[in-house]
Amino acid sequence: MKKTLLAIIFLLLPTTSYAVGPFDGIFSFSVSGFLGGYASIHEDGANNMIAVLLEPDPNDTTWEAISGVRNGNNVTLRSIPGAGTVSLDVTVNFINNNSGTATVNSCIGDCDFPNGTVLDLNRIF
Repeated sequence: MKKTLLAIIFLLLPTTSYAVGPFDGIFSFSVSGFLGGYASIHEDGANNMIAVLLEPDPNDTTWEAISGVRNGNNVTLRSIPGAGTVSLDVTVNFINNNSGTATVNSCIGDCDFPNGTVLDLNRIF
């Protein structure tokens, strides 16, 4: 009984999680200074990266989940099947830990940006 109570207390205590990758965080992405959306980027210790893309419009509840393996400052992220509304392929080049560019290689479906669009990435936090 004591072990069960201790386990429950331990699970209820707040814990701190730490970023693993140098590019973990929330980024805004824009085209020619116009906000296109937000990306929550996370990485594990094996350079596997995932990003969740969110629209800046509160009336648009669509989102996309993309993943890939980072090699240095570059990663090609592709849609995770069933996690979003389009089929997306994007190459990200991080300039430093706080900024980079993302090029839309391919987007199939109701896409916000045409193929070849280069987006500016800026870390918010």
